[in-house]
Amino acid sequence: MEGALTAVIAVIGTLLGSVVTYQFQRRSSEHAERASFQQQLRSERMTIYSGFAGSITEFRRSEHDWWHRKDEDNNSRACFDARAEAYHLRGVALHALVRIQLVTACEVLLDGARHTYELTAEIHHAPTETDLSARGAESRDSLEKFITLASRDIQRDPTSPLSPPWPTSLHS
Repeated sequence: MEGALTAVIAVIGTLLGSVVTYQFQRRSSEHAERASFQQQLRSERMTIYSGFAGSITEFRRSEHDWWHRKDEDNNSRACFDARAEAYHLRGVALHALVRIQLVTACEVLLDGARHTYELTAEIHHAPTETDLSARGAESRDSLEKFITLASRDIQRDPTSPLSPPWPTSLHS
């Protein structure tokens, strides 16, 4: 009888040990999966946010070029080519904006990206060279604000997604 009781206790102990080990390994595996996902998302955001910054910079340059070609001769081949390049780079920037929409949950960051895109798209409408410079500077400043917000998003602790490190409005 004593041998049977010892065997039952041993079996129960073995089963309990197996269950505890399984639970520990499952939690460890889930934690590793979450950490891997967060790292991959952080890397993807870095690529997408920097791609947006680069596309906006090129788009802004093309808008300035288009304005100057229009100012020189609105009917020239150079003006036509500058407009075509600006439209192309506008599409590239819009694509980068869409990619941001896919990877961020931060409305302020997304609003900052949209605002930057819209400011940049209006540069070539400047009536004077002074206004052109002002519009270009406003677009550049907006991009700097976006970069600051994007940097905070990339650097934040992924284990605390409910405490965003960004301001509640773009003008903060």
